[in-house]
Amino acid sequence: MKRLTRRLTLALVTALPFLPATASAQDDDAGRLGLRFQNIVSGKELPAILLKPADTVSKLVIELKSSDGKTSKLSSGRIGAGADKRLEVRQPPGTKLDYEAKFDVTWGDGATSSFQMRFTLARVEELGLKFDKSDVDLDKRTMTFTITGSAVKVELTIVGENKQVLKTVTKDVAGHKPNEKVTISYPDPGATILFMDLKVFDVTGGFKGVHLTPVSTSIPHDDVEFDSGKWDIRPGEEHKLEATKKNIDEAVEKFKKAGVELELKLYVAGYTDTVGSHEANRTLSNNRARAIAQWFVKHGIKLDVFYQGFGEEVLAKRTPDETDEPRNRRAVYVLATQTPGKSGLFPRTNWAPAK
Repeated sequence: MKRLTRRLTLALVTALPFLPATASAQDDDAGRLGLRFQNIVSGKELPAILLKPADTVSKLVIELKSSDGKTSKLSSGRIGAGADKRLEVRQPPGTKLDYEAKFDVTWGDGATSSFQMRFTLARVEELGLKFDKSDVDLDKRTMTFTITGSAVKVELTIVGENKQVLKTVTKDVAGHKPNEKVTISYPDPGATILFMDLKVFDVTGGFKGVHLTPVSTSIPHDDVEFDSGKWDIRPGEEHKLEATKKNIDEAVEKFKKAGVELELKLYVAGYTDTVGSHEANRTLSNNRARAIAQWFVKHGIKLDVFYQGFGEEVLAKRTPDETDEPRNRRAVYVLATQTPGKSGLFPRTNWAPAK
């Protein structure tokens, strides 16, 4: 049987921008002070104004007004020519603030100068994005995850098979608490999904994210033969299901090694030939698919298993009515991260859970 496989990959990505500073006047004095900024910091570290003056400074006073309306003052005594000086700015974690600053400098020779400058400082908490595969439901189109650090926005981008963006969903999470679960939902994209990018952003525009690709693969197997009109699995046929279970377990292990984080499920579809009525064949195929699905559950498969019968609706070999054709009496096993969509092979999507 031809194996159709889509792999899921999980990639963590991080980006952190640079925040510029601009002087409104006396750029020469700023240069003479050797003025620089440590304007993006994380964790317990504080942003800082960095100085390395070309000439000795006798005294320096910096008056600050931040975009949250607060004022503060920094000061320093003597700074020797060429010496490094760090003045930390106390700023709450998870914030990005714009500052208006006035610098009053008394140089070592007694001369004074004053200039103003605007700059931006950010103190971020390291972002983290964690989710359990059971919290991602591709059928209901929801994802629940935990954000560590001070995120302000979540963005989900859904890309189709032609690499065209199908949907982009954003959610404001500025008020979320550390390690609090966040759920994002997305509408039906209306097309097959190639991959999804989920990103969480901090106040600087820096982000972390995951790259998700849905998985679907058919499982090779030998079909179980049933007695006419029956759905009990004969002991002599169980070796076929044991071999199929081994193939399923190997496929699951392969996806795990490939980095699959979404929850895999098994779908069992049953089909019949054209002997008998349309309704009777649908019922018979459904009962046989259920029997196979229940066998997997009983024998310890570590997956949610679903089943559905399609009777004579999907013939592997086209035949007239009332034709005994073994190739049409078959099953299909699909391992996937979401319910198989309506197709020629699966004309309905009424999958039932095996218990």
